[in-house]
Amino acid sequence: MGSFREMCFTPAEFANIAQIEKSQIPILEHNGYIKIIKKRSGSADRKMITLEEMQHYFQENRLGRHGDHSKIANPKHKIQMFYNVKGGTGKSTLSAQYVMKAAMLGLKVLAIDLDGQGHFTVNLDILDAHERPTVYDVLINDLPLADAIMNVAPGLDLVPANLGLCNIEIPLNNKARREYRLSEAIAKVADQYDLIVADTNPAASILNGSMLVAAQLVNVVCATNPLSFHGMSLVMATIEDMEREFRHSLEVKIIPNMYDNREVISQEVLGELRAQFPENCTSAVINRSADLNEATKRRSTVWEVNSKGVAAQDIKNLSRELLFS
Repeated sequence: MGSFREMCFTPAEFANIAQIEKSQIPILEHNGYIKIIKKRSGSADRKMITLEEMQHYFQENRLGRHGDHSKIANPKHKIQMFYNVKGGTGKSTLSAQYVMKAAMLGLKVLAIDLDGQGHFTVNLDILDAHERPTVYDVLINDLPLADAIMNVAPGLDLVPANLGLCNIEIPLNNKARREYRLSEAIAKVADQYDLIVADTNPAASILNGSMLVAAQLVNVVCATNPLSFHGMSLVMATIEDMEREFRHSLEVKIIPNMYDNREVISQEVLGELRAQFPENCTSAVINRSADLNEATKRRSTVWEVNSKGVAAQDIKNLSRELLFS
């Protein structure tokens, strides 16, 4: 078991993520675009590519320094949030996998946990959040956001959350310009990052409303079950009300999650999502998978669990859609 920070990739895994032929890797190494190290695995040394080397490859690629064969653009929407007023949709798990995948692609990412339960924080392998500053300190005690940021892994920073964040609503309600305080705080660090992603608490709260004001893209995670689908009308109405009140236009993506093609109800809910929200529903669907649960248990990415599995493919497809479409 290894953390995301310590991840390494085999040449085959690197080729799959970079969408290149494995035969190109010796050429890239010869030209100095990547470095391959030998790492002990069991009783043998294996050729591996570190997370930092993968990130460097994609960063150079965005600058057009080694051809167009796998060119990665900058994210279409820099500030994003994962949102649903209903709990249990798998939102925090997807948020964590998404920011780790974005960091693997060489993006400089800031993750912001706005849920006092801190599941996003734990998924990113931070277990001492009770000792660290949170968005509460930023919005209520005027701590600069930069002072609440900690590094999680190469290319990935985090503003963690703890139970103290559950008490933010009343003091935030008494603050002047309460809905704008978070967006103003984010604006002060935004130029340091390629992507900023917030995981929100499952409620129609003032804090979530503040993030809706700050965001450009709202990723609504909907489990493919009847109760989650039933709540979608409330979620979309909440977003539309905020857009009208603050004259702030948002793009909304609905992510079908926990899909099981063996279950008729899952198929029906997916069909209804695509029928009722054709402009919003993502093409990518996240299938129910033991790999996602195992990645959560390990507090790492699905690529560390099974780089060839369904979950890795689903997260790859979703990430590219949310980042570049």
